[in-house]
Amino acid sequence: MTQRWTPSNLRLLYLEDEAIIALETVDTLFDLGFEQVEQVYTLEAAAEAVARAKPDIALLDVNLSHGRTSFELSEKLLADGVPVVMATGYSRSNLPVHPDVAVIEKPITPTQLDEALRQAWASRHAG
Repeated sequence: MTQRWTPSNLRLLYLEDEAIIALETVDTLFDLGFEQVEQVYTLEAAAEAVARAKPDIALLDVNLSHGRTSFELSEKLLADGVPVVMATGYSRSNLPVHPDVAVIEKPITPTQLDEALRQAWASRHAG
């Protein structure tokens, strides 16, 4: 069954370890119509958020502090049916990401973010 793209009804998990980027992006997500954004700064906090309530869609920063990445989390979310968008300063061709993951390069514009989230949603909820 196809689910309609309605950002206000979707629970979005947002993992970003840089506070200023996180604040700006959360504002953009609200401007795009999202009302349920759970922003976390660490992989541990992301795991806790997922354990509390499975998100409908996820936006993950690739490179986190202390040399950590969000690749494993993205794989777990995809396996659970959650569409994933990954944000990075690198080209997709340089990243070991699943083909179903939408990748956007930083700096991110609101239009790019909107298109990537819609694309990820559509790829997981088509017909």
